[in-house]
Amino acid sequence: MMYAPVEFSEANYPQVEYQRRQQQYWDPIRLAIFTLVIVAIIGITIGIVAHFVVEDDKSFYYLASFQVTNIKYRESYGIKTSKEFTQRSHQIERMMSRIFQRSSGAGRFVKSHVIKISPDQNGVNILMVLMFRYPSTGIAEQIRKRIENILYQNLKTKQLPLTINKPSFTLTPIDSKKMRNLLNSRCGLRMTSSNLPLPAHTSIERIVQGSETAMEGEWPWQASLQLKGAGHQCGATLISNTWLLTAAHCFRKNKDPSQWIATFGITITPPSVQRNVRKIIIHENYRRETNENDIALAQLTPRVDYSNVVQRVCLPDAATKLPPKASVFVTGFGSIVDDGPTQNKLRQARVETISSDVCNRKDVYDGMITSGMLCAGFMEGKVDACKGDSGGPLVYDNHDIWYIVGIVSWGQSCALPKKPGVYTRVTQYRNWIASKTGI
Repeated sequence: MMYAPVEFSEANYPQVEYQRRQQQYWDPIRLAIFTLVIVAIIGITIGIVAHFVVEDDKSFYYLASFQVTNIKYRESYGIKTSKEFTQRSHQIERMMSRIFQRSSGAGRFVKSHVIKISPDQNGVNILMVLMFRYPSTGIAEQIRKRIENILYQNLKTKQLPLTINKPSFTLTPIDSKKMRNLLNSRCGLRMTSSNLPLPAHTSIERIVQGSETAMEGEWPWQASLQLKGAGHQCGATLISNTWLLTAAHCFRKNKDPSQWIATFGITITPPSVQRNVRKIIIHENYRRETNENDIALAQLTPRVDYSNVVQRVCLPDAATKLPPKASVFVTGFGSIVDDGPTQNKLRQARVETISSDVCNRKDVYDGMITSGMLCAGFMEGKVDACKGDSGGPLVYDNHDIWYIVGIVSWGQSCALPKKPGVYTRVTQYRNWIASKTGI
């Protein structure tokens, strides 16, 4: 069956009243224990306050530029979603971690992100953002000199995989707004409201058989597609500041873009951001009977501004292949039990990819899985997407950069054994997406 939206409602929780018994008097032993507890609490509180007064760290951001002489430039470095850019960026970022994590003091170095790899007559030029945490009393210029000294010392003493031309190295302090704008050129990044990276390990499993909701900024590419007057219908995924990726079957009943809106944020009501839909593109060969080519695009108007709550996901390279049992996440506002109501708060679930050979077994989906489909879940069931999650993203993490690999499409009921969720395989449609959007 196709996942579909259902009526919207909030869960009602029973009010539980706890009995309280008043103590009529205090005996000496209880009074002594109570006094000790109060003294201990006051002592701990003073310690915590003193700790934060002394160790009140804040973030410092720097724009680093330098020349690497033992790399030859490739045209694919200019495409930030390419395999070559991703691999080379990770190598550079890993090297920066090696240089600064131990040398700059415990916890001082936070993260680095390559912004650009450009050609140079002697190799390539690297532009990247470096993030550190230092006491708030620190001065950016003094910290900059300290960081430069650490780098120069490591260039002398460590065997590094890349050869940095020392005279070419420049380090410029930047504020959080400039840092955020630079990172907007990279897709698939998650940031907290305090402009710190949100690592992959913070995300845990939920949706069906789960009750915890997503944190703000955890899935900033998730959108809710809503029909005016009828509410949430489907999920969708932001792939640029104007385009959403979703499922074709979401528009079976209504293809009129003027009747649709898209919202962002971890709740449907109230949304963090709302946009109108300007255009809907449904795959020309979508087949309702077989669920083939279940993919569509929705263009937003006006464009969205990137922030910690609204950000685009990365589109994978067409050649990307995930192995079976790869850990992936599905997110959505759909029901958390089969045939239940749509949820106002965004939920997430960790699932695993399942090979098409297994998924096409007679006791699973009996040959219904085509090359444009991807199975994910668990053969024992329990964790799955469900009604109302349709059109939403299935994403995977590659060194804290997130890519969309699937679109919630169909499945038999929700979270049943041997009936995992079936997703539109995004890599199969990478060229189609590019032909319609230029992305």
